[in-house]
Amino acid sequence: MKNIALLGVEGCPTCARLDQHVAEAIKLANVEVCVEKVTEPEAIMEYSPGGLPAVYVDGVRKAVRRVPEVSELVSWIKGE
Repeated sequence: MKNIALLGVEGCPTCARLDQHVAEAIKLANVEVCVEKVTEPEAIMEYSPGGLPAVYVDGVRKAVRRVPEVSELVSWIKGE
Protein backbone atom coordinates (compact mmCIF):
# COMPACT_ATOMS: atom_id res chain seq x y z
CA MET A 1 0.00 0.00 0.00
CA LYS A 2 1.22 3.48 -0.88
CA ASN A 3 1.10 6.26 1.70
CA ILE A 4 0.52 9.80 0.52
CA ALA A 5 0.73 12.87 2.73
CA LEU A 6 -0.83 16.07 1.40
CA LEU A 7 0.39 19.15 3.22
CA GLY A 8 -1.74 22.24 2.92
CA VAL A 9 -4.09 24.73 4.50
CA GLU A 10 -7.85 24.35 4.93
CA GLY A 11 -9.74 26.65 2.57
CA CYS A 12 -6.86 27.01 0.12
CA PRO A 13 -8.15 26.65 -3.49
CA THR A 14 -4.81 25.31 -4.70
CA CYS A 15 -4.84 22.65 -1.97
CA ALA A 16 -8.41 21.73 -2.94
CA ARG A 17 -7.28 21.26 -6.56
CA LEU A 18 -4.46 19.04 -5.30
CA ASP A 19 -7.00 16.92 -3.42
CA GLN A 20 -9.02 16.51 -6.62
CA HIS A 21 -5.97 15.52 -8.67
CA VAL A 22 -4.91 12.95 -6.07
CA ALA A 23 -8.40 11.43 -5.91
CA GLU A 24 -8.49 11.12 -9.69
CA ALA A 25 -4.97 9.63 -9.79
CA ILE A 26 -5.87 7.01 -7.19
CA LYS A 27 -8.86 5.90 -9.28
CA LEU A 28 -6.72 5.67 -12.42
CA ALA A 29 -3.83 3.87 -10.70
CA ASN A 30 -6.16 1.26 -9.21
CA VAL A 31 -3.78 0.78 -6.27
CA GLU A 32 -4.55 0.74 -2.56
CA VAL A 33 -3.51 4.11 -1.14
CA CYS A 34 -3.66 5.66 2.32
CA VAL A 35 -4.01 9.45 2.08
CA GLU A 36 -3.22 11.68 5.04
CA LYS A 37 -4.12 15.36 4.89
CA VAL A 38 -1.74 17.38 7.06
CA THR A 39 -3.10 20.84 7.89
CA GLU A 40 -1.90 21.55 11.42
CA PRO A 41 1.10 23.93 11.40
CA GLU A 42 3.05 21.86 13.94
CA ALA A 43 2.60 18.69 11.89
CA ILE A 44 3.52 20.48 8.66
CA MET A 45 6.74 21.76 10.22
CA GLU A 46 7.77 18.19 11.08
CA TYR A 47 8.02 17.56 7.33
CA SER A 48 9.95 20.81 6.61
CA PRO A 49 8.37 20.96 3.16
CA GLY A 50 9.79 24.32 2.04
CA GLY A 51 6.38 25.53 0.86
CA LEU A 52 2.74 24.58 0.43
CA PRO A 53 1.05 22.64 -0.93
CA ALA A 54 3.38 19.68 -0.75
CA VAL A 55 3.05 16.01 -1.69
CA TYR A 56 4.93 13.16 -0.03
CA VAL A 57 4.73 9.59 -1.31
CA ASP A 58 6.00 6.93 1.09
CA GLY A 59 7.84 9.65 3.02
CA VAL A 60 9.61 11.11 -0.04
CA ARG A 61 8.89 14.71 -1.03
CA LYS A 62 7.62 14.71 -4.60
CA ALA A 63 6.18 18.19 -5.13
CA VAL A 64 6.28 21.56 -3.38
CA ARG A 65 4.42 24.79 -4.22
CA ARG A 66 2.63 23.23 -7.18
CA VAL A 67 -0.19 20.88 -8.07
CA PRO A 68 1.20 17.90 -9.99
CA GLU A 69 -0.62 16.70 -13.09
CA VAL A 70 -2.79 13.62 -12.61
CA SER A 71 -0.50 11.55 -14.85
CA GLU A 72 2.49 12.49 -12.71
CA LEU A 73 0.64 11.46 -9.55
CA VAL A 74 -0.36 8.14 -11.12
CA SER A 75 3.30 7.34 -11.90
CA TRP A 76 4.29 8.12 -8.31
CA ILE A 77 1.47 5.99 -6.93
CA LYS A 78 2.43 3.07 -9.17
CA GLY A 79 6.09 3.52 -8.21
CA GLU A 80 7.27 4.20 -11.75
